[in-house]
Amino acid sequence: MTILHKTLSLSLLLTSLLSANGLHAESVATKIIEITLGDYRYMPANILLDIDQAVVLRLVNVDAFTPHNFTLEDASDGLDVNVDIPAGDSVDVHLMPLVAGSHVFYCRNKLWLMDSHRDKGMVGALTVIPAQQASQQAQ
Repeated sequence: MTILHKTLSLSLLLTSLLSANGLHAESVATKIIEITLGDYRYMPANILLDIDQAVVLRLVNVDAFTPHNFTLEDASDGLDVNVDIPAGDSVDVHLMPLVAGSHVFYCRNKLWLMDSHRDKGMVGALTVIPAQQASQQAQ
């Protein structure tokens, strides 16, 4: 084999390996959903996720002075989150929903002698749908 043939063979091998890895990376791409927190509410308040699809919830607190929280309590489904988001800041939460179902998330912050943020309406719903249902909705 000449040097040219060896170089071409190596180039083809590297190209096929990089292409295979690129295809794999696309098939497991992480979905990013931005959720705005402000005025005692989440926007959007209803989140739809696909089962077995990695997702990042980007929680953006647009309030200038009020800190907020994102609490999702369902450890049995692998969705156990309790994260604080300072005023004017953002936090990324990485999830991999493994079980279909509906879940409530809310802000657990509360000032003494005041209604909690949850009582003021800072509540949302996260629904995880099966892969079959997700593909039907895409059509």
